[in-house]
Amino acid sequence: MQKVKMPVELDPVKSAQKRSDFVGIYQLKDLTRLHEIVLSDSGQVDTDLKCTYDEQGLPIMLINAKTVVDVSCERCGGRLTQNLSVSSTFTPKLSRTDEDLIPSDYTLVDVNEYGLLNLLTLIEDELILSMPLVPKHPVDECAIQEQDMSWGELDEAAYKKPANPFDVLKSLKNPK
Repeated sequence: MQKVKMPVELDPVKSAQKRSDFVGIYQLKDLTRLHEIVLSDSGQVDTDLKCTYDEQGLPIMLINAKTVVDVSCERCGGRLTQNLSVSSTFTPKLSRTDEDLIPSDYTLVDVNEYGLLNLLTLIEDELILSMPLVPKHPVDECAIQEQDMSWGELDEAAYKKPANPFDVLKSLKNPK
């Protein structure tokens, strides 16, 4: 099956009515915010989108997206390959939607005044959230070894607390 370019915007309600399925790609160069935190914009995001209704009659979008990006290791600064994967269920926030009835495993997404959802931005947000907070190689694969790392030591004075925190205020009020 040939991978085609995915739509940028989508009407989730109409797509659910049509039971639309999309299998395609986004180019990494089109994901500008993700490009700011990765080393290269070459590559693609493989995306699978299924629009349907759930048992409650809510329009839902089942999104699976995955890509491979290179980031900087926070320990050694070298290139680190990360596999990013997103698999979530989304439902649009409509005027008639009762948020209390939405299942906890669904993510509520906003649509614009025309009822359209920016699918590219949604997938980009989810990929950014799937990035590790501090990407780094495993210790045995990193250019910086454990013996090269140094840890600071505090002297005993740093561990002592003043007897009364208001003593500092007294000394400011009554200088000697």
